[in-house]
Amino acid sequence: MQIRPSQKADAHSMACIYIQTWQDTYLSVIPYDYLSSMSIPRHEKAFLNELNSKHIISFVAESDGRIIGFTTGGYERNGDAVYGGEIYTLYVLKNLQRQGIGTGLVSALAMQFELIGIYSMLVRVLELNPYRHFYKKINGLFLQTEKKSFAGEIMAMETYGWLDISLIDG
Repeated sequence: MQIRPSQKADAHSMACIYIQTWQDTYLSVIPYDYLSSMSIPRHEKAFLNELNSKHIISFVAESDGRIIGFTTGGYERNGDAVYGGEIYTLYVLKNLQRQGIGTGLVSALAMQFELIGIYSMLVRVLELNPYRHFYKKINGLFLQTEKKSFAGEIMAMETYGWLDISLIDG
């Protein structure tokens, strides 16, 4: 398995993984209509737009020429005074989780953050995500829970943060 910067040619695989992991993880959590309306072409276009942006950092995990996970991130989007960076997305195919792939992707993102002068970061994740404790496992501190409107419902989002991203550990 290798972790490398994402390329435009990865957008289709990223869209497929995004949709598959959402449907695997949130089937009984997110309204079915939302999950069933997810579209590979629409998400592929969105990922292409992100990969064309100078403000998004993205890495993929690849095994035997196949993309098996990815992460995106950049500057924190809500103007937090303490946390400079944010993990926007982190997805690993369900059957390949718990093998260090997610940790490797987050570490690659954190190293890139440090190169551009970001030394702290956070992530926001649905409280009903059964994999949210991954962030505690890699030394993320639980910061808060807040209610957000999502997919036509009010859902709780948890925020985890790292004041020093060099402390990320699997």
